[in-house]
Amino acid sequence: MEKVLVLFKYYNDAKLAIENVKSLKKRFNFEILPLYVKELKVPTGVTFLSPSMTMDILKEYEDEYIEDLKNLLVKEGIHDELIVEIGINREIIQEYLKKVDCLMIEETEYLDEDFLDILKILYKPVIIVNKTVSKYESVAIVSDDGIKINKSVNSFIRDFPQIKKVVLLSWNYKYEENSLLELLERKGVETKVEMYNQQFNTKEEFFQRMNEFDFIVMGNLSKSFFFEKITKRMGVEIIEKATSPIFIG
Repeated sequence: MEKVLVLFKYYNDAKLAIENVKSLKKRFNFEILPLYVKELKVPTGVTFLSPSMTMDILKEYEDEYIEDLKNLLVKEGIHDELIVEIGINREIIQEYLKKVDCLMIEETEYLDEDFLDILKILYKPVIIVNKTVSKYESVAIVSDDGIKINKSVNSFIRDFPQIKKVVLLSWNYKYEENSLLELLERKGVETKVEMYNQQFNTKEEFFQRMNEFDFIVMGNLSKSFFFEKITKRMGVEIIEKATSPIFIG
C-alpha cells in the first residue's frame, strides 16, 4: 500500500488538495500523512505593516487556519491526524519523506520561491495539485524520450500499477526508436502516441489537448528552475499551463 505525504500551506486551497486525496484513497487505497509547516518568515507577497507586526498577525490567522483545516479533514472523512511542525519547510519535508512513497503539494501562483525550494530537495515522486480534482482515469505522459521522463514513468508504473492505459504526448520531437514506448509495452501499459509539431500545431493546441486529461506525467525539472523559467523551457511551461494534477517521479 502506497503512502502520500500531503503538505498543506496557509493561503492554499485546502479543499482542492483534500478532494484529490480522497480520489487517491478511493481509487488506489493510498494511506495519507497530512503535514502543516508553520511559517518562520513572512510569505512572499504578504505585507501588512512592519515585518514583526505582520508576523504576529500572520501567526494569529495561521492558528485559526490550522484549526479550520483539522475540522475540514474530519468533515471530509480523513481521520489521519494533521501533523503541525515549526521550522524550515525543506528540512522538515526531507525528514517526513522518509516515511512515505510520494509527496502531494499544491502549485503556487507564479511558482514562488518556497514551491521551487521544495522541488529542488525532492528525492521521492511528487503530485502537484493545480486547479482540478483528478479521478486518475485519463492519463497523459508528456515525453521527449529523455532520461527524466523515463525515470518519472518508471516511478509512475510502480506507484500506480492499476493504470494500464495512457496517451503519450510529444512536442517537436522526432524519433525512430522510442525507449519509453518499449518500457510501457514491457510493463503491459497500452499506449497511444500523439505527436505535436510547431510546423503544424501551436503550443496552445498542445496544452489544450494536455488539459483534456485528468492526470499528467512529466519529467523532473533541472535544479536551475529560474533559468528554465526565463528561457521558457517546456517543463516549466507544463507546470504553469496545466490545470490537472501532475506526477513527477
